[in-house]
Amino acid sequence: MDTRDILNIVIALVLLAVGGFTVWLLYYLVQIVKEIYKAIEEFRGMVDSVKQRLEHIGEFLDSIQSKVTSSASAIAGVVRVVGDVTNFIKKKKTKRATPVEENLE
Repeated sequence: MDTRDILNIVIALVLLAVGGFTVWLLYYLVQIVKEIYKAIEEFRGMVDSVKQRLEHIGEFLDSIQSKVTSSASAIAGVVRVVGDVTNFIKKKKTKRATPVEENLE
């Protein structure tokens, strides 16, 4: 075995080591890309979930707004009627109180 054979064996071992390292490196790169893909899918799921919850909250707030608006108009009508009744009662009391005061004098 001469030096040329030893050189060829060393070159073969180096190429085998470089090939093995390249395969190992590619394997870990694929694993990293796979984990990144999973993380992106989870993030998309969270974004969709948040979007759905925000839509439900928006619908809930819209229904509350419509109920408050309708309640406010109903309350305004009730307040107007109560004011009219109060004015009517005050007028009746003043009409009753006025003749009694005249009789006392």
